[in-house]
Amino acid sequence: MAKKNTAIEKRAKLLICIVKKEDEIALTEACSSCCVSLHFSGIGFGTAKKNYMSYLGLDEIEKRVVYSLIPNYAEARVLKAINKKLRLYLMGNGIAFTIPLSGISSIVSNAILSTPVRDDASETNKNNTEKERNQMHELIVAVVNQKFTDKVIDSSRAAGATGATILHTRSINNKQAEQLIGTSFTQETDTIAFLTSHEYKAKIMEAIRENAGLKTDGGAVLFSLPVDTLIGIGRFDDEEDA
Repeated sequence: MAKKNTAIEKRAKLLICIVKKEDEIALTEACSSCCVSLHFSGIGFGTAKKNYMSYLGLDEIEKRVVYSLIPNYAEARVLKAINKKLRLYLMGNGIAFTIPLSGISSIVSNAILSTPVRDDASETNKNNTEKERNQMHELIVAVVNQKFTDKVIDSSRAAGATGATILHTRSINNKQAEQLIGTSFTQETDTIAFLTSHEYKAKIMEAIRENAGLKTDGGAVLFSLPVDTLIGIGRFDDEEDA
């Protein structure tokens, strides 16, 4: 009987962490202790119902949104290291989650995937597959006229969202797309990210469309991304730290 091929497909993944300002360096150190990784950081602003603020790690207004590129076979180790060092299993310390990539620069990919595959990688891949099957979370992103940010937050909250992270952004050089879409985008925009379970995704997106969609003055551009694995806010089982 032919031996079953258990080799892991090596690829890069995107890790997104929303943490306290003072935890930014500790986060990158936790990643680097596990693998070769590449990090970029920006300022985000948290908003949620008052009783959810500390639970979601958004009790401070200003947050650090850190985007990291990591190898998929080191994902479980990286998340475990972050969970332990930043104590994301405690309410208010932040969240971290991974998103699959459809493409990446070969130069960057080769550097990240130079991390050796450890002996536990097959088991890690098996565990991650099970977690991915069970978790079913999505990241909803809405780019909207800044004047309609509160309306987007309120309507999404009524549809089941518990909080969001806001990045102040700008619409630039979109004339060609605006002609095809049939609308003009205001220059000053907010990019609002909602991490939600799969069951609430359609409700939240529909609520935003109705209250601030492309056919309204809010002009919201909406899209969603699949989330593979999530830690923080009590959704990651870590026997050592539970």
